[in-house]
Amino acid sequence: MPAGDGGLSRRTAAWSIGGLTRGPHRPDEEDDNLNRRRGFRSGRGIGSLLVAAGLTVFLATAGWMAMNSGRPIAPTVTPAPPTPLATLPTAGTTSSPTLTPWPTIASLTAPPPPSYPLVNSCNPTSVRGATPVPPPPARVKAGAFALQVPILMYHRIVPIAEAGDSLRGLVVPPATFAAQLDALSSAGWHTITLATLANDVQAHVKPEARTFVITIDDGWDDGYKYALPILGKHGFVATYFVIAGRIDHPGFLSSIQLQALVASGDEIGDHTMDHIGLARLASSKLTYEIEAGAARIAQVTGRWPESFAYPSGVFDARAVAAVGACQSLRIAVIEESVQPPKPAPSGTPPAAVPVALETWTNRFVVPRIRVSPTTTPAKLLAALEPLKAG
Repeated sequence: MPAGDGGLSRRTAAWSIGGLTRGPHRPDEEDDNLNRRRGFRSGRGIGSLLVAAGLTVFLATAGWMAMNSGRPIAPTVTPAPPTPLATLPTAGTTSSPTLTPWPTIASLTAPPPPSYPLVNSCNPTSVRGATPVPPPPARVKAGAFALQVPILMYHRIVPIAEAGDSLRGLVVPPATFAAQLDALSSAGWHTITLATLANDVQAHVKPEARTFVITIDDGWDDGYKYALPILGKHGFVATYFVIAGRIDHPGFLSSIQLQALVASGDEIGDHTMDHIGLARLASSKLTYEIEAGAARIAQVTGRWPESFAYPSGVFDARAVAAVGACQSLRIAVIEESVQPPKPAPSGTPPAAVPVALETWTNRFVVPRIRVSPTTTPAKLLAALEPLKAG
């Protein structure tokens, strides 16, 4: 082996790259490789010339089009980087990153309210899936039976600032409502619904002493927002008289709220479809107001209503008969009724005494006791004390 080759000839020795071994290198392979590299450089130079020529033609054409159309070539817009979800603290700070908040439920678009088909009937089968009210017995127990359970009448439980143009005499602030119920609870009073009272009258069952009923008319949403938490604090229930045509309207109880009230043990009563006086209405309109209202409540809550309240306390004999003809309704209430002032000792002004009287005969014209924002807890207790026996 000639000296100076380091023991192996560069052209004849085996060699490896990356662990892959090739055989002895031949001179003719080196010549071929050299020719290929030269051809590649030549081809790359020609390709570069062609690309440059094409770019020149493109720019010239674009410039010609821009000059003839009078419109500049739109610049290339670099997309803005996405808004980061967090602003990271700079070096040397220890503050936590500030996250971009997710939208709250209230800020999202609310789904449309549910739609219910019009049902103008009190027939229990007219609303599929709704729980019917058992019909009254063909014969009521013999013998006179009467109860004197006070039924309180409220309309709105809401701060004055949120009451809009509601009559101020019908707006009881939540703090006043809470104070009234605090006094009644402390004195040992407890509640039942109007439907339960109808059951007691029908079955001749006398409820325990100091039993009363709370009714809230017109179906405003403050009955859920403000009244329900106060009722729940005392373990009380109420009968909510709802204007069926206003369910899911702004400011009034929604279908979901009504279902929640039923789940909490409260009762939903019929207050007609449109809240119009029933006296002297045409027969078809009279039936519609009562029965379509009852059916809508059955659609929303899954239960047929058992109680009814005459709008504004306006009724006549035809209206009472129409209420009685609705198969689900078993009791109806009117406005406040008071006894004539009784003689009082000299120098003492006579006081009217609220009437509480429930019998099977007058079950569709049962009187209530109006509670106003000026009704103090002491005054309310004094009005109910004569009726504590029920």
